[in-house]
Parts: sequence; C-alpha cells; structure tokens
Amino acid sequence: MTRLLAALLLVLAGPARADPVTDSLFAEGIFSALPAGQEIHYAHVRNGPAAPEFLPVAEGSMVLARGGPEGLVLTMVADGRSRKLPEFPAGGGNPVLLVFLESVSRSMATLTGGSPFYIRNRIKDALRAGGDLDEVSQPLGAGTVAARVVTLHPFEADPNRGRMGDFAGLSLRFVISDSVPGHFLSLSADTPGAATGYHETITLMDDGKDGK
Repeated sequence: MTRLLAALLLVLAGPARADPVTDSLFAEGIFSALPAGQEIHYAHVRNGPAAPEFLPVAEGSMVLARGGPEGLVLTMVADGRSRKLPEFPAGGGNPVLLVFLESVSRSMATLTGGSPFYIRNRIKDALRAGGDLDEVSQPLGAGTVAARVVTLHPFEADPNRGRMGDFAGLSLRFVISDSVPGHFLSLSADTPGAATGYHETITLMDDGKDGK
C-alpha cells in the first residue's frame, strides 16, 4: 500500500498550478469541511482485453469519508472485497482523481507491457499542458448542474505511440462541477473500440452524499 501511495504522489507531483484546466482538476481543500460521518459515494467500472494481472471491475464502488482530524479515508470495493487506502490529507485534492490516474497507468502498463513510470510521466505532461475544455449542463439526480468537461489525449504526439496499440488513442475525460462534493461528476478513460478497448469510469452516485 505504501508503494501505491508513493505512485499516486508521483502522478500528482508537478502539474498543479500550471494551467487553468489543471487547476480545476487539482483544486485543493475541497473536503476540508467534510463532516465526520458523511460519506461520498462513487461507482467504479473497469474492463478491457483479457490479460494476466489485468483485473476488470464489473460493479465496484468507492466511498470517501473523514478519517482522522486532518485526513480522508477512501475505501474501494470490488468483487465483494473492500480495502481502505492510507489516509489522504483533507486539505489536498480529491483522492479519487489520484486513484483513477494510478489505475489507468497500471492498467495500460499491464495491457501493453510498457513502463508504468514512462506512462505516468506522459500523463503528467498532458496534465501540465492542459487539455480541451468545454462548458456543459450535466444531468444530476432530478435536475442539472453547470459543469466543465476536460479532455486529454496524453499519447497523441508521443514518439513511442506505434508500440502502444489501442492505447495510442487513449482519451481521459473529466466532468467537474463546483456544485457537487469533491467536484468530480465522472472520470473516464477509453481507448478506441467500444467492445474490445480498455474502458474505466468512476462516477459520482447521484449527489454523492451517502450514495443518495
């Protein structure tokens, strides 16, 4: 678990405060006032080509809650098993983003045989550079909220994209809104091919609070 946390910090290191798009993704302190006992719920799905060590998630979930006085605890549930990650600082960004980016990096490395360090660094470069930004109205519960959609293509100009297969066309899409706890409505990673590609999505459940 210590290795996982270190990898997440490597993903985060560097891009923050580089670009308005990046600032939106890595906004800090958004859970500083999260009350004890309140939980933020996300649905999690991951699928892709069959491969050794690649772990699909059919109906997973993530639950974020206050841990210690200055910490947040993220519990991940998949295939009937749950595990808690080490505490994240409450004054930092949304831990779900870090877990998502690390999952994408590890999945791509597993499915392509590439270096997870190289993949993380290229994703960091894409975050530093910013991405495409669109303003949208997004459904939420019985209504809608104003949201921003950030789209990144981290490998579209990569000199090694010829060795990446479908992952050369990887797109990362983040739907964020100041109107919801944690700011993220969804985070998704997709390669070309609806049926044969790699697809991972983390989605806020309704308004997120206690899964309602």
